[in-house]
Amino acid sequence: MKQVVLVFFVMVALSLTASGTYFTEENVYSFIEKLEEHGFIVQQGMFGGFDLLDLFANYMVPDCSGNNADNPYLVYYLPTAPSQEFENSLPFTFRLQEDEALVFLGWTPPEVAYFGYVTLIMFRYLPGQSTPVRIFASVGDTINITNIKAGESIYENTAGTIFNAPTVILSTPDRNIDKTIRAIAEEVGFSRDIINTNPIPSALLKLGIEPDSDELIFGARFALFKNPEDKAYALDPPVAVDGKIVVGPPYSGNFRGWVLRVTPSAPVELDPFPVPSMTPRDTGDYSELDLKPTMDRLEQAILNEYSHLHADVLRTRRWVEASYIAIQNVTDVLGDSRDSTYFRSDSFVLEDDPDDFAIVFGPVRSLTGKSIYSSFTVYTEDPVKDLLPEEVSVLFGFSSVHSGYDAESKLGLVGSAERFLPDDPNAKYFFVWKVAKSNPNNEDYCLVIPEKPASDRMTPYRKLMIAFRSYVNPATGVGPSFEEVLIEKVIHFTPKK
Repeated sequence: MKQVVLVFFVMVALSLTASGTYFTEENVYSFIEKLEEHGFIVQQGMFGGFDLLDLFANYMVPDCSGNNADNPYLVYYLPTAPSQEFENSLPFTFRLQEDEALVFLGWTPPEVAYFGYVTLIMFRYLPGQSTPVRIFASVGDTINITNIKAGESIYENTAGTIFNAPTVILSTPDRNIDKTIRAIAEEVGFSRDIINTNPIPSALLKLGIEPDSDELIFGARFALFKNPEDKAYALDPPVAVDGKIVVGPPYSGNFRGWVLRVTPSAPVELDPFPVPSMTPRDTGDYSELDLKPTMDRLEQAILNEYSHLHADVLRTRRWVEASYIAIQNVTDVLGDSRDSTYFRSDSFVLEDDPDDFAIVFGPVRSLTGKSIYSSFTVYTEDPVKDLLPEEVSVLFGFSSVHSGYDAESKLGLVGSAERFLPDDPNAKYFFVWKVAKSNPNNEDYCLVIPEKPASDRMTPYRKLMIAFRSYVNPATGVGPSFEEVLIEKVIHFTPKK
């Protein structure tokens, strides 16, 4: 598989450095030269893969941070600042000075249902503590599929879209630095129409390159590649092997684009960005809640179908708090994005019994108009004792079901609820799936838990929970309002004693 991915990388790299791709070695290095002429030190980084299970299994991270199953991630790998005298905690975290900038010059992904780019605070160092506290919270709105500034797609099959399209993402805490780098980019021929500013709020963060400065991370996430083979766009060889980091400077590989760390060589006049105003989630449209009577009838139909079993209706709650609250409270929010809602069920344990299973149900928000796509993911919360000095919960999302398939496929959310409410026209707005350890009757809409764990260092998938995501309300360009949606539910059925 690694050889196939490597061949893909080479082919894409060759195609993207051909004529007509907007960014070339020549004009990117011309941009770097101009930056240096204006007194900046420029170091190259890399936009690389971020496999949380791989990192967890190699002792790099304490858990899998509630990863979104089947949706890959990318992060920046950056050299330290020129005058920084120590390494960061991880190869994908970085400290940033108030006068620095990070610049991505590259291409958006192939066609997907969703993509987004965001800066997050990963670690904060508190007085009197020897180890940092993980926060993993976004520090502003996401640059995403609905709002990104990008040029013309470089491939014929995605012509007229924002996929495979040139874009620039400029991340900096300072308005003067932003203006200067934008002007240099235009000077070498990069259009202002493709330049996105990602302001980093110094008022909320402890910026700098001192040991107690915050460590940040820049990440991208992708959902539902239209062509399955395109998923290789976001796949890389492992970052860590046998507990050792195998990626680091000098970085190589630019088939997705170039990542630059830009540092002034002399003091500059600063004009910090204010804390970004978040795009409101609320729309005033509560129409999805009008479907609650249908959802109540659906729940009763499910209970009637399995009336010979004991039913435990699990509580569903908001999973993580808002980022700006988390930053102030120093609370871990697991790499949240404002582009989605996050709900989760209470935990439950599945035994090896065909009458022990969970039924997952709720609205299909791509049909109610509240999101581009929605999904549920099954997580293991099994404790693991042999990876770290203390027992941890894996928080590994290993399987998911989403709204990207049509009803005929019987593979997704759409079309899975009508069998419970055949005479209700509103049933089409809902889904019903079973989560079980086996499927002896070969039922449709049944997600089967793997028999073996994904890693021999992990315990079996026994203690589980279900999490729900709904990405991007088309009306706002950010995630739906938590108060304007119906909450998905889980019922755990077991044999009656």
